[in-house]
Amino acid sequence: MSEYIFILGREPEFSIAELVAVAARAKISLQFSVITNFYAVAQAELSPDFLSELAGLVKVAQVLKPIPAQKDELVNLARETLVTTKNKSWYFGFSWYGQKPNWFKEVGMTLKHEAREENRRARLVVSRDPTLSSVVVAKNKLLPPTGCEFIIVPQDKGRVLVGRTIFVQAFEEWSERDYGRPEREARVGMLPPKLARMMINLAGNSSAGSLLDPFCGSGTVLQEAVLLGYKDLWGFDVDAAGITRTQVNLKWLKEKYPKLEFKLQVARAPIEQLSNQLKDKRLDSIVTEPYLGPPLNGREDEAKLHSIHKELINFYSSTLRILSHFLRPDGRLVMVWPVLQGRGLKLELPLLEVVAKCGFKIEKFLPPQAPSGWVRTRGSLLYERPGQRVAREIFVLSRT
Repeated sequence: MSEYIFILGREPEFSIAELVAVAARAKISLQFSVITNFYAVAQAELSPDFLSELAGLVKVAQVLKPIPAQKDELVNLARETLVTTKNKSWYFGFSWYGQKPNWFKEVGMTLKHEAREENRRARLVVSRDPTLSSVVVAKNKLLPPTGCEFIIVPQDKGRVLVGRTIFVQAFEEWSERDYGRPEREARVGMLPPKLARMMINLAGNSSAGSLLDPFCGSGTVLQEAVLLGYKDLWGFDVDAAGITRTQVNLKWLKEKYPKLEFKLQVARAPIEQLSNQLKDKRLDSIVTEPYLGPPLNGREDEAKLHSIHKELINFYSSTLRILSHFLRPDGRLVMVWPVLQGRGLKLELPLLEVVAKCGFKIEKFLPPQAPSGWVRTRGSLLYERPGQRVAREIFVLSRT
């Protein structure tokens, strides 16, 4: 079994929850030794296909070995690894996650000097940031087999763990599916493709099953589900323009990836009329971001925020009851709930009793090694940016 260093995304708890969920689906054992806000270390047997399904990881390195935190030790290990690339030129860089020792800046120059003595060319890739981004790693050919990025994380007793990066997120593909698709509507709020992918993965079901998004908007969830291999897809929205955007975006995706095969059924329908569309059908997965409330400008007073909050409580209560009828007994509902923020308030939807009455239970994915600050008493995950007026609270619900 190999050991890996996982570099986590901006919401590290999502990165770990998604990793755990996809590993469980693939029947892969993950044995975590440490989880921090920036990285995690675990033993597992992973494949490139497995890693490509994930949206929450920035980079993954396969551990070479632990060594004493000393210059000569790191130089020797890096040289041994660079020689195995069998390139006349060495392309390499370092990312040290933690407090760097004073001697660290000398490591790269030492290796460049040794390369010259062996009549090799050497290129040390550096960055203004403390660590190398996935963009820098990919564009400077630091992935196998052409080069090496060495990821270093601290251990105890004056030792460090050194790994060689084997995977970086496909940043260009993510950007294209977000900003390059033909139909976007920022005014109504847009679910980021990475979050959509993580939500689908948290559903934990096989792509051989069916998936429904009853608030499909621009089709982001359906788009990511198609790329994960789902073939039986259902999408509805009360907004006719949203249905058009979904159809255009999925057509664009099919043209971009002609080998994709899927059955997509979309129609304009409010949530209250879902039974007219689905009849007695039961879905394996329901993944959705419903209406989050009207756009907030920050000038709303407390009375206005509480009024919006009350309307959302009623809407989400009704939505949960309706969706409970269309999920198979072993299926999962992954759903965004809005959290209104402003005037010193943080208004969550008090719907845990409704969840239980609808026959749902809350699934949790964070392992025991996760930092205690990640664990929310409601069992949810919170996705938010600084200054955001409406945060996204994500629940993973299964049938009891």
